Amino acid sequence: MNKEPYLNERRKQIQLAVEKFVSLIRDVNGVIEVALFGSAASDKAVPGDFDLMVFIENTDCISQVSKSIRKTSHIFHAHDVFVFDKNRNYLGRICQRGTCPTSSVECYVRDCGKIQYLKQIDGFVFKEKEAFIGKLVIVWLNPGQNESISQQWFNELVKMQKT
Repeated sequence: MNKEPYLNERRKQIQLAVEKFVSLIRDVNGVIEVALFGSAASDKAVPGDFDLMVFIENTDCISQVSKSIRKTSHIFHAHDVFVFDKNRNYLGRICQRGTCPTSSVECYVRDCGKIQYLKQIDGFVFKEKEAFIGKLVIVWLNPGQNESISQQWFNELVKMQKT
């Protein structure tokens, strides 16, 4: 059985979902940058999901970012959106529920939903060296932003590994 059409279709769905997300958040006040990382940004034949980094000025835009990613779920449903402030501090992941918080067991994790639609995962620590193991693709940069935060971060890690 030739899996090539399936592989191409899966990547195409991911690309369409990412493009849809960017089209929805590009005018959201407070969003600085969106970058694709993980298996979908790599040469992996079949990415299981797609991972996005979203850098923000402040948390006022979180509900709009959440609403925007939910609108891509009909295109490709397996995704994680990691949220960072402009200083690269990990804030949490975007909650994909229509209301936040809910009575789900996931919502009882400490600080989950403290900022509406910002999910916390028990015991999770963002590990930059693992996240940046492959390629990074900047999919959108706010026109007011001179440089990519994620690309600078990636370059710093590469430089550290060489020394």
